[in-house]
Amino acid sequence: MNTDVDRVVAHLSPGAGPGMTEGAQALMRDIMAAEPAPSRAVTPLRAVASAGRRGRRSRVLRAAVPGVALLAAAFLGLSWLLPAGHGLGPGTAAALDIKKEDGYYVIEVKDLYADSATYEAQLRDAGLDVTLNVVPSTPALVGSVSPTSITEDRYLDEIKTIDRPGECDKMGGCPIGVKIPENFEGHAEITIGREARPGERFQNGTAIDALGEPLHCLPYIGRTVAEVRGMLQERGVTVQEFDDMDPVSGGTKESVPDSWLVEGGSMTEPGKASLNVYEGSAPQEPGGRRGENCPTS
Repeated sequence: MNTDVDRVVAHLSPGAGPGMTEGAQALMRDIMAAEPAPSRAVTPLRAVASAGRRGRRSRVLRAAVPGVALLAAAFLGLSWLLPAGHGLGPGTAAALDIKKEDGYYVIEVKDLYADSATYEAQLRDAGLDVTLNVVPSTPALVGSVSPTSITEDRYLDEIKTIDRPGECDKMGGCPIGVKIPENFEGHAEITIGREARPGERFQNGTAIDALGEPLHCLPYIGRTVAEVRGMLQERGVTVQEFDDMDPVSGGTKESVPDSWLVEGGSMTEPGKASLNVYEGSAPQEPGGRRGENCPTS
């Protein structure tokens, strides 16, 4: 029993330090080994006083032991629920899964929220001169992969994506990994789009009517700010800011008159958008028109 108590205490210890004093250890062992209360037949005053002390100590035991057990259970449950790499013990989970297959390095991102230094360390260990940036992206570009050459300033066609089977509803495709030739030379920079956390600004975006975006191919260009705001609200999106396109007095503004006209827009963060607007008194396109990136039929 005493060994079990020591083990529980060791699990609950926050780390290196003095730990429990010898007196505290002795008290815990005394509590766990406490004898039952004496029989009612014991009547001497000393025995009654001793029984009172033991009774109080037993009440402490009944209150303390369930608390220790509950904390121990909570600690174990937390360590089961959280993945490796969250500070609950050794064995940090790898951010990338890298393997060789058919003349390629096949790379899958296991932790989309790791920092760039973590990715770079794993890639260097695998012998790859690659910089990997995983950035918060607008819905259309979540999962997109863009490999470019820093030294040659070009898109690297030799780096392939591994696409998810079936249909894809995103403009940037639906890859699940990337393949780099084993004989690749030079320095590559690969940008991968991930979902943004609430309140996190997109670093990778596109037009608000692109495939996967809230106004996908809806006729909104040339309509008033009031009309387009309503279209967005129906889709759970609010307007965060306006980009006044006037070459003299333009710039980013928090608000503009509802009668102004919309020329374009993009998402800025989850649930929020920016609209490109200009001053006008009446819609130039009463029914609105679709963007140029939409099919004609």
